[in-house]
Amino acid sequence: MNLDKKFIEIIERKHKELNLGKDYKAKFSLIRDFEGNAIGQIGEEYIKWILSTITEIIDDGIIHNEYDIKTKSGKLIEVKTARKGRSNNTFQFNGLNPRYNYDYLICLGICEDKLLYRIFAKSEIQYLHKERSHFIIQGDYKRQLVQMNPDNHVNLKLTISLNDLYDISNLIEELKEKVI
Repeated sequence: MNLDKKFIEIIERKHKELNLGKDYKAKFSLIRDFEGNAIGQIGEEYIKWILSTITEIIDDGIIHNEYDIKTKSGKLIEVKTARKGRSNNTFQFNGLNPRYNYDYLICLGICEDKLLYRIFAKSEIQYLHKERSHFIIQGDYKRQLVQMNPDNHVNLKLTISLNDLYDISNLIEELKEKVI
């Protein structure tokens, strides 16, 4: 009886059941194997790199500030990164705290074949007393921030549809207009 062989068979079957057996030929397909913290670190490093090509970064938020990046102009930026859900076309951006001090929230959505984003000004995150909830309101776009779990009233999550994010090719121009 080969115990190792049987365990390998079980792992391979489970890998296929969980749809992990897809090929890894798509540009960003390796992203599926990372856990949430690693995905967040990848997104922050990417946005820092982009910003450093158009402005000076004077604080990279490594010391767990209420923001991730501070630019030379004094703009404070929070970065949230999520990969597209496996069974739907949405992204869940976790760990948002409306009380934190930042000027802009950049949501970076990762698909296996493309990158998407959306930038929100902090002023677009509002608490609506009648609805007793926080919302992001950007023109006609309105999405509720919800608790990450029932007992967590501090950290919220935002779910954004694939169709409500923009192609990464527009990011630098929008950063130049809004953030810099």
